Amino acid sequence: MQNGQFIEYLCDLVGSMWAEKLYDGNFEGLSGYGFEFIKETDFKEKPWYPSGAVNRARYSVDSENPVNGKTCQKIVASGTTPCTVGISQDGIFVDPSDPCQLRLWLRTEGISEPVRVRIHEEGRELASEIFTSTGEWKRYGASIEPAGRSTAATFTIEFKGPGTLWIDAASLMPANTVGGWRPDVVKALKGLKPGVIRIGGSVMDDPDKGAFEWQETIGDPDKRRPFRAWGGLQPTGPGLEEFVQLCYAVDAEPLICVRIREKTPRDAADQIEYFNGDASSPMGVWRAKNGRPEPYGVKYWQVGNEQGGEKYEAVLPGFLKAMKGADPTIELLASYPSEGVLEGGGDLLDYVCPHHYECEDLQRESDDLDRVRRMIGDRPVRIGITEWNTTGGDWGLPRAKLWTLANALACSRYQNLMHRNCDVIEIANRSNLTNSFCSGIIQTDRSRLYLTPTYYAQWLYGNYAGTTPLRVEPAARFGPGLDVSATLSVAGDVLTLFAVNDNVQRKGRGLTAPFVDRLKGRPLGGWAQNPIPPMPPMPPPP
Repeated sequence: MQNGQFIEYLCDLVGSMWAEKLYDGNFEGLSGYGFEFIKETDFKEKPWYPSGAVNRARYSVDSENPVNGKTCQKIVASGTTPCTVGISQDGIFVDPSDPCQLRLWLRTEGISEPVRVRIHEEGRELASEIFTSTGEWKRYGASIEPAGRSTAATFTIEFKGPGTLWIDAASLMPANTVGGWRPDVVKALKGLKPGVIRIGGSVMDDPDKGAFEWQETIGDPDKRRPFRAWGGLQPTGPGLEEFVQLCYAVDAEPLICVRIREKTPRDAADQIEYFNGDASSPMGVWRAKNGRPEPYGVKYWQVGNEQGGEKYEAVLPGFLKAMKGADPTIELLASYPSEGVLEGGGDLLDYVCPHHYECEDLQRESDDLDRVRRMIGDRPVRIGITEWNTTGGDWGLPRAKLWTLANALACSRYQNLMHRNCDVIEIANRSNLTNSFCSGIIQTDRSRLYLTPTYYAQWLYGNYAGTTPLRVEPAARFGPGLDVSATLSVAGDVLTLFAVNDNVQRKGRGLTAPFVDRLKGRPLGGWAQNPIPPMPPMPPPP
């Protein structure tokens, strides 16, 4: 559970994991994020643009009768002579080995010939489909098998005018996904063996970062309302249910952060009932209508994101009581720890959750853990560090440090610190999982995936940390700059040492002979007699 991960609607984090090939399929208009790494080369979604005989057409977004959201695309081809007009998007990745499902909604007026959808590149036709619209809004779809491979194809929707075409809810989705998620991302995530994945973040309670309504992310994807987070337009396909399904697909527990801004305890209880209630309960009926009769059984729920102070302390007890009332089996996490939070939480509160974004300064974070530990005292409350990294800011060029080996070492030292405090730290979620201006340990573009050095460090801890920590003393025996943690496997027959050396001035001295002799002389559940199983290979770079 200390090797947990974190996913939130932030920049292109969610989009980089989702398999959808089109951007802004709802024609709401792309927007920037308000943050940057290298502004000249930062990733940007590809926009729709007019194509064909554009001088013969008028392009607009129409808010009169969209399928979802606020607008749809409207194209009016004027004049009396025939002309072909449309709308296009570049940068599409297609491959013959990866067939796709095309889906879109169309409405026409005065068009006598079918609407055509093409995928093409420099005169080469890779796929084509035609649809005959009946005039009113209707959903159309087809299976697409590209005739060739391209990492920069163009997707075009066109018709022969004169006439008017409306388009909305367009999607080009690979047939091979894991519930809509990219298989390569899911494989990399599962390889980390994350015990818990937190879903939430700034869009919950920061009005400047987004306006998240979980109810609008469930049900028919074509009917979901598009929204923006950190300024950027988010994909509508990956909603809260898809996140929970992803967690279970990689054998992780979901941890859902519940919004409290402009919400009531009843709202939070309804959300829990939707995911955990019986199919006969009011919210369970809604879930069953959306295709999932059986409850999800989500165990971990956090009340608010990065909240603290008197206002939060005042509303917390009501939320805890309502949420526990909706499902007495769940475990509840507060936000930032304080005496008021602990007092108000009473026996309903299971975790307090500091965020550590300075883990490069190990002493600072260690001191904060000691502070929270003293605050908790003898209460049966544990710590869940629901966000941690070496930085939560450093926007601009300093963000590049998150891609370095030095960052992997700093994160590893922090993992060792959590091992040493595992009597109280039960949950930890590294921030963030993918892309998000360098902080993602998995980096993707439309056709590729790259694993950063910190991914491999996390992979080692996720795959080899035992369940029982051992005290390492004296630590000075290992020499300056060497940070060591020792754990035992469940059976007590495998001892794993995590040794982190970030001293650039000298090589680590390794384990001293007296220490090794003491290990050999101890009956660690048969460890000294039984051969250690061979270490499986680390995941190769894709």
